Amino acid sequence: MEDAQSSATDYACGPPRRHHSLYFEDGTLVMQVENAVFKIQRSLLARYSTALRDMLSVPSVEGNKDGTDERPLVMSGDSAASWELLLGLQYDITRNRPGALKGEEMLTILPIAHKYCMDEIEVWIVEQLKVTSSYDGLVDLIVASRIVDSDELYQDGLQRLLSTKSSPTLHQAKRMGVEVTHAIMKAAADAAIANVTSDLEAKHSKALAAVVNPKCRNCHGQNWFCGNCSHGM
Repeated sequence: MEDAQSSATDYACGPPRRHHSLYFEDGTLVMQVENAVFKIQRSLLARYSTALRDMLSVPSVEGNKDGTDERPLVMSGDSAASWELLLGLQYDITRNRPGALKGEEMLTILPIAHKYCMDEIEVWIVEQLKVTSSYDGLVDLIVASRIVDSDELYQDGLQRLLSTKSSPTLHQAKRMGVEVTHAIMKAAADAAIANVTSDLEAKHSKALAAVVNPKCRNCHGQNWFCGNCSHGM
């Protein structure tokens, strides 16, 4: 039963079909993402997306059936899972419930929000990711910086990762990429070398002090000519 239900809601495969929860009979726009057919209010997309607002505001030619059940508006290159989360976010009050979306879910929505200029949603997601303090959360921040092409966000995430002085797991390293992982490992190696160098310098200074200021053979003086016993070294 669970397999059948999972298959029915996996819109990456199978024939095009109505989405199980985001197909509204009173909707004014029909769109297809992968094999999921959504029917929603046109004004909802226009409200959040300047790109889609411009596209949807173009007067339709008489007889044009784009955006209808007969000819859904196809969103090429997008994932049904991303739109499912995004539309659920717009229809619901998710943004007013702290912690309602996990970092992974926000990263699923972010590419769509960025692609279609949904600035309000993009800013909200980025701000949610920026308040994180966990290592996984900082990895999410690095991934987000690449999605929105923000060097400022990237540097913020990188410096905070470096400050943890921790090494990433293999999974985290794969998510961050070679550049960030290399920076973290290099910082760790540099810190280790600095510690070893500091220890060697301390030992060298101690050994040098013992040679330059040897103890008097006759007493506990510290000078080349002992002032306590008047014996030369």
